[in-house]
Parts: sequence; structure tokens; C-alpha cells
Amino acid sequence: MSPSDVQFLRRLIADNALERRSGVISIQMVEKEGIGRLKGQTVAYTPLDLVKAENLLKSRGYGTVTSTGHTRSDAPPGGSEKYGALAVMADLVAVVPIGPGMDLIAPPNGFIAVPAQAAMDLPYEILLVCENLEPLLNIRQYHWLLEFINDRPTLALFRGKPQQFNTNAAARVIADTERLRPTLAFFDFDPKGLAMAASLPRREALCLPQWSELRPVVESAQRSNLFTQSLHACRAQLDKELDPEIALAWQRLKGLSLGLDQEGFPR
Repeated sequence: MSPSDVQFLRRLIADNALERRSGVISIQMVEKEGIGRLKGQTVAYTPLDLVKAENLLKSRGYGTVTSTGHTRSDAPPGGSEKYGALAVMADLVAVVPIGPGMDLIAPPNGFIAVPAQAAMDLPYEILLVCENLEPLLNIRQYHWLLEFINDRPTLALFRGKPQQFNTNAAARVIADTERLRPTLAFFDFDPKGLAMAASLPRREALCLPQWSELRPVVESAQRSNLFTQSLHACRAQLDKELDPEIALAWQRLKGLSLGLDQEGFPR
């Protein structure tokens, strides 16, 4: 496996990619390793493909994350302190502590940025994983989430996104193999959102409003693009899903052929 292959797979995993423009490496991965599926001028990926990518790297003796370098404070003598250094935000995650017994309080309509390890050390009982950043800012406005939180110390976490907060840092908090706290999945109501929820470890619940409240909002918003743009990439995984919550949500989503972003959820 060439260095370019390794870099491609690591970036694919880090970005949690569902699609890439087809190129020499991406096509080779489809044909030789069965990672991805050609779709016109692009290659589509499912969460299962990302698992294949991780396993391929590990089987060849490579880590799944690029070497992290050093902070500017720990830069070696000579040259610029910026050369080879981590981005200042590389290990930061965006969180909102909720409920009793938490050591930090986020400002109204705001969040706190802390290192991943500091987030894991907070005294929460359950981790609420949020797909998008704006809903995290407004997390307290989704009053129906209280039914899932159930008066427990909770940490709401933005899952990360390229150019915003590092997905690897958020993934460390989600994994947290030492404490193994349960998780809540708060994602868009679309194929991609359900696929990510299905893959969330230790998931206690899929967080959606009551169907009687959600359905009319979905129908009113008419966001067919949210259904179609990730349908082909996620359909095979969701059609095989046995979890009752995910399977029911998938049947309802297919029945409407419409999706809804978190920002549009009832509050």
C-alpha cells in the first residue's frame, strides 16, 4: 500500500465521507478492496465502507489517524514554532453541559470548547451526540429532548465537521473506552442521519420528536433533497437494520420520501 493510499483512507475516515469525486486511488479502492461504489463521476460510501477502510489500514500495520505532531508550546528549537505543529483547535470539542451536577455551564445559545480529555473527565452520565453545530447552540430549545435526558447529567457534543471542530477529537469522546457511558443519537431525519445513528456505539435511544409532531413538519418543509442525496449511499445498510427504533424511523422516512434537518425539528 502506497503512502498516497494510506493518506486517502485516513482522510476518508477522518471526514466521515459519504461521497468523493472519482480518481485513480478511489477507483482502485472500489475495484481491489471493495471500499465504496462507483456512481457516475463520484464514489459513494456507507458507514460500512469506513469500517472496511479502518480494517484495511490496521491489517497492513497502519494507524487510522495521521501522526499528530506537537503543540506550538512544545515546538523544538530552531525554525518556526508553526512548522509541524497541530492546529490550535485540533483537540478541542464543542459541548453543552445539561442537567444537574455538571461542573461547567455554557452561556445561553452558546457552547464551550474544551480539549477532548477534559470533556471526557466531566461528570456526565449520558452523552448526547449532535450532528450539526447550530442545533447544539440551541439545544435547550428542543424541550422534547428532556424525555430522553430524563433528568440525568448530560453532555451534548457536536460530532465535528471538516473546517469546524475536529471529527477525530469528537470520536475520542464518543469512544471513551474507559467509562463506556451510554449515548443518545440526535441527528437529521434523513438516510445519512439514520445511518450514523445506527452506527453510534452504546446508543440508548434515537432522539426524534413524537411522530405526530414530526410528520406534519416534515411534510410542510418539503425537503426532498435531504432524502435523495444520501439515499443510495445508505439504503443497503438501513434496509438490513434490525434495531426497532432505526427500522421504524427508516420505514417512516421512506414512506414520505422527504427528510428534515435538525434545525427544522419542532421545539
